[in-house]
Amino acid sequence: MTGVHCFTSFTYSYLSRARVLAQTLRRVHPDWTMWALIVDELPDGVSATEAHAGFDKVVFARDLGIPHFDSWIFGHDVVEACTAVKGRMLAEMLRLGCETVVYLDPDIAVFSSLDETLGRPDDGAILLTPHQIDPNDTLPVIADNELGSLKYGTYNLGFIAVRNVAEGRRFADWWADMLHLACYDDPDNGIFTDQKWCDLVPAFFDGVRILRDPGCNVASWNLSRRQIEIGHDGGILVNGSPLKFYHFTKINSVGDVMTERYADGNIHVHELWHWYKRAIAAPAGPNIPRDWWAYGRFDNGVPVSREVRLLFRNDPSLATAFPTPLRTKGSCFFDWLARERPEILKTGAVGFVVLGMHRSGTSALAGWFGKRGVCQGDRFIGADDGNPDGYWEHEEFVTINEQLLAAAGGSWDTIDMAAPENSQAADGSLSKRAQAFLSDLGRDRRLWFLKDPRLCRTLSFWIPRLEALPARISYLHVVRDPWSVARSLARRDGLSAEHSQLLWALHNLEAEQQTRGRPRVWLEFDTMVAGGDEAVLATIQAQLPDGELDDLTVDLEQDAIHADRVRSAGSRSGVGDDGLFDVGHLHGLLTALCEDDGRKSLMAEIDGCRERLFRQIRTYRTLLLDQEREALRARAERLTAKSQERLDMWRQTDEQLRAMTEQRDRVLRLLQERAPHPLSRSR
Repeated sequence: MTGVHCFTSFTYSYLSRARVLAQTLRRVHPDWTMWALIVDELPDGVSATEAHAGFDKVVFARDLGIPHFDSWIFGHDVVEACTAVKGRMLAEMLRLGCETVVYLDPDIAVFSSLDETLGRPDDGAILLTPHQIDPNDTLPVIADNELGSLKYGTYNLGFIAVRNVAEGRRFADWWADMLHLACYDDPDNGIFTDQKWCDLVPAFFDGVRILRDPGCNVASWNLSRRQIEIGHDGGILVNGSPLKFYHFTKINSVGDVMTERYADGNIHVHELWHWYKRAIAAPAGPNIPRDWWAYGRFDNGVPVSREVRLLFRNDPSLATAFPTPLRTKGSCFFDWLARERPEILKTGAVGFVVLGMHRSGTSALAGWFGKRGVCQGDRFIGADDGNPDGYWEHEEFVTINEQLLAAAGGSWDTIDMAAPENSQAADGSLSKRAQAFLSDLGRDRRLWFLKDPRLCRTLSFWIPRLEALPARISYLHVVRDPWSVARSLARRDGLSAEHSQLLWALHNLEAEQQTRGRPRVWLEFDTMVAGGDEAVLATIQAQLPDGELDDLTVDLEQDAIHADRVRSAGSRSGVGDDGLFDVGHLHGLLTALCEDDGRKSLMAEIDGCRERLFRQIRTYRTLLLDQEREALRARAERLTAKSQERLDMWRQTDEQLRAMTEQRDRVLRLLQERAPHPLSRSR
């Protein structure tokens, strides 16, 4: 198999990136053979012909001859798995006779010829690219780059080239063995996937060439020492050398942050970055299910968490007992986990449930997640004049909640209605819809969120379904003062202040009661507005183990949380002489939960408020019924008066008709009397 053969390793979720790699490489090197190493299985309903278009050859990781493949791959997360098979694939391609094998990560794009990069056939057996080729000179940059290389590897294994010579084959076999032994994200133990092993390559093998061309493997980790310029002719130079290939690592996450940090205003870097985002977003391939990875979940749909994988790979007896750990039929690993380690099934993901009254800032809190890519691609209710920044409410979730409330005899603004879980709909089609919605929401996600103020009133229906998910559920309550909420609802919905304040109390008390004793945290609206991201982040981190939010915290932006913070002077009246429920006192208690949730005396006071609220609701409902009866009585009187008016009108009309009839009859008689007798005319 003469010539240069290039392969990349990916799952179907990365297909759009792999296609961009293949397209850009083919434009520059149409004579190269492009291989796809797919560490996945084809989703149902997806055409293999369509999915594999653009690649000359396709190999599945399962077909590489890895012993005990099912149990072996179960011990790897998706990144570990895609890198662990690279050595085996390289060795196999060399055995097949490929003269030169190049590996490129799927998130790389090629911009110019790599012929000079590969050099002559006698220019060594192994070609590596360092993360950095020039030292940095300030401590923050050194911490990001040099220290990162010391921890994660000197050479970036997004690229490697190996010739089919004795030393190249010896390296490939060694690398394959090491990656089969330990290709893990475990830098504390000196291992970082396939990459850290290659720090040893210059010491272990001859013919190793270190590529110091600034145009190769340009990425966020070396932008501090690489100046990019795009010429009028479209040519791209890096420190004066043609750009060979750019590594768009961790795009839309930490890669964006590091690129922004080190591009230092270089517009050409941003042009490349945004070009790539557009390229991978172009709908040029099959519709792969979101976050698809065939080895990412048990066959019953439950995601496999990192904790479960670590447990499995650190105990060899489990691989012996359960050689196909993803299967959940018969005596299976999943049942063993549910029996022996039930708590570990809950650590695979975190779901945040945002609670709070309408117009209380719940959209701002949910938007904090949404703007950072959490639940990206989901169908949310669109923005409108009432909330121009968006509601961040799942369409299906809101629909189910509205139907639950309707089945219970009310809606979000109904004061008195039955509990949603008592409605027959809760046990019928809505229950199935809810289960399907939650299953899809958490599919292959480490983090997700839910938000809908109606949830305060439907929590009793949702909680058992939420807590059956393989995720840690955390409840985030937003508390805003009831007077601002009432003014906002008066503008938007025309509700009276009394009605709005009772709704505010009801929503907050129902949410507090349902989540008491569960993982939860409270955030006061004004604190959230004043503190911005820092306050929100502190709230969220209070519910997570250390390091769980790394992917979000690196993407912090000082987003303004817009809200009406004006409060009317003297509007904080409580019970007073009118006997109304003291919303001011309840607001103070709920605000105190932000600092001291769970204190017995505080809980007792809130329970007392709940009892007083129900009494107030009964009183309020009685007043409403009295008002309804008065309205009906007044309407009946109006209808009676109108009926009497019509009856009088009909009587008057009848009298007029009788008079007109009598007059007509008199006229006819007179005409008959005056007419001549017929016989008198004949004479």
